[in-house]
Amino acid sequence: MPTPTLTQSIVITLIQCLLVVIFVFVVVPLTVFAERKVLGYLQQRLGSTRIASGHVGLSGYLNKSMWKWGRIPVISYWRGIPGLLADVLKLILKEDVIPAKADKFVFFIAPALSMVAAVVVFAAVSFVPGVFFTFPKWFPYLGGLPVSGGIADINVGLLWILGVASVGVYGIVLAGWASNSKYPLLGGLRSAAQMVSYEVPLAISLLAPVVLSGSLNFGEMAARMATGLPFWGLVPQILGFLIYLTCGFAETNRLPFDMPEAENELVAGFHTEYSGMKFGFFYLAEYINMTVVAALASGFFLGGPWLLPFGLQGLVNPFLPAFLSWFGEPHAIFFVAKIIFLLFTYIWVRGTIPRYRYDQVMSVAWKYLIPMALFNLLVAAAVRCFAV
Repeated sequence: MPTPTLTQSIVITLIQCLLVVIFVFVVVPLTVFAERKVLGYLQQRLGSTRIASGHVGLSGYLNKSMWKWGRIPVISYWRGIPGLLADVLKLILKEDVIPAKADKFVFFIAPALSMVAAVVVFAAVSFVPGVFFTFPKWFPYLGGLPVSGGIADINVGLLWILGVASVGVYGIVLAGWASNSKYPLLGGLRSAAQMVSYEVPLAISLLAPVVLSGSLNFGEMAARMATGLPFWGLVPQILGFLIYLTCGFAETNRLPFDMPEAENELVAGFHTEYSGMKFGFFYLAEYINMTVVAALASGFFLGGPWLLPFGLQGLVNPFLPAFLSWFGEPHAIFFVAKIIFLLFTYIWVRGTIPRYRYDQVMSVAWKYLIPMALFNLLVAAAVRCFAV
């Protein structure tokens, strides 16, 4: 395999960045669409094809055509896509209103801060260890060169992820303060208190994989957690996963922890005064953060690019027959499938569990999740001690 030059390395890195950005901006709109469909099934809501079927013009044509899609077995699921496209177009074309007494500079950069922090986290996420694919020999300039499964395979990947992800709370707090309005300010304060509270058990729950694997590198940690643990390593993994996922719901302001955006109390919370694509950036940042939480849970607890979760892959691999060896190897499709499953779990929980009171939200973090996370870290240390 040829050694790439500096220019070729830069081009390959840009291609990796482009692939990750494409992945994020394909998964996020599909998650928004899936949320509407899943909640519609869970709560028996009527879709636009029934409610607006009498419309004329473009909307009437789209609704009638979508109604016909319902007669086709697989295509029927995609009814509603024109409505999603219309919402995106509405955000792009909607007037951008800025309150007269707002701090305009801070009001402007707050959504961008949340959006950029959410996307940059993926720089340290490894979708598959080693080489993702290799350019064919006939490919101009890059022929024969490999593209790795992550943008930056750094040895402190987890620290990068936690550090950059925590910057997103500044965007929310600044948005609430810069709006110069009481509801956004209350939403920003709530979000700051909630995120700071839940970052503690979330970080402690992620220390268990660090202790068990002995690494901070995303790829190495995922590999060792999937294939290098004894059977009794299941206990800290399962408990840590449940703690982490609960904190993930709170960190992304999703039900039942959506206190910063509680509609019946704060209108829309910290982004009440935002409109147009500034509101769209906050909307996108929430769903990208959901994808980040799902990617970390998949990589550190559910086996990452390996098929089986909680370290079971290493126990099963010695007994796999040769014709099933493909299922014992890492593949990016397994990693993405687990992300999609966890995003479905986000939507499922939203449609089934009611919102907590604010005092209950804070009590769950400080009274229950932090002690449980510390206990789980102790168990992980014991497993690591006896495994070595």
